[in-house]
Amino acid sequence: MNITEEEEIKKEFQLERVVLFSDAVFAIIITIMVLEMKLPESIRHANEGQVKGAIIDLLPRFLAYILSFFLIDVFWVRHLRMFSILKDYDKGLIILNLAFLFFVSLFPFAASLIALNRKMMMYSWGFNIYFGIILMITVAQTVLIHYLIIKKNTLCIKNAKVENILEWRVQRLNYVAVPVVFAGMWVISYFSVYPQTVVYVFAIFGIVMGRLKRRYYPKNDSQPFLSRLFTSRKKLVPKPIEIVE
Repeated sequence: MNITEEEEIKKEFQLERVVLFSDAVFAIIITIMVLEMKLPESIRHANEGQVKGAIIDLLPRFLAYILSFFLIDVFWVRHLRMFSILKDYDKGLIILNLAFLFFVSLFPFAASLIALNRKMMMYSWGFNIYFGIILMITVAQTVLIHYLIIKKNTLCIKNAKVENILEWRVQRLNYVAVPVVFAGMWVISYFSVYPQTVVYVFAIFGIVMGRLKRRYYPKNDSQPFLSRLFTSRKKLVPKPIEIVE
C-alpha cells in the first residue's frame, strides 16, 4: 500500500466519522424527545379520572413530538443527500455542519415550549421560538448546501450534477423566504392574533416550497416518500447468483 492509498483511506475514515457524528446527534435528539413523553410518578396511586387527566395533559407533548419527528426527518434526509455526494471535507464544511447541528440540537427545548401543557399552546411566544428555531435550522442547512455548491469541484463527486441533486434552484429561495416568514411570525405576535396562526403560515411556506421542488425537480420527487424509499432499497439489494449446472 503506497502513501496515496493510505491518505485516501484515512480521508474516507475521517469523513465517515463526520457522518456518524451527525447521525448520532439526530438520534439522540429524537431519543430525548421520546423520554420527555412520560406520565408523572404520582400516577401509580391515582384513580381512573386522574389517569385520564394525565393522559390528556400528555397530548400536547405527543403532538409536538409527531411534528418535531417529521421535521427532523426532513432535515436528516436532506443532510443524508448532501453527505452522499461528498468525497472530501475541509474546515469550512466542519464548521458549517457543527453550526447546523447546534440549531438542530435545540429541537427538544423548542418542542417543550409548546408542549409542557395545554396552556403553553396558547402563548404566541412559544410558537415564535419553536418555528424561529426551525427557520434557523433551514438557513444553516441552506448555507451548508451553498458551501457545497461553491466547493463542488474539490469536495463532491458528480460535481456537474450537484446543483440538481441538492435542488439548489429551490433551496436558495430560503435566503429570501425565511426572513419573510420570520417577519410574518412576529407581526402576528405583535397584533396578538391567535397563536396557532403561525402554524398556518409555516404550512403555507412548506406547501409552496414543495410545489416548487416538484416543478423544477420532478425526477427527484416523482413518487411519494415511502415509495421512493422502498424503490431505492430494492436497487441496493443484489440479485441472487444463478448457478448453471
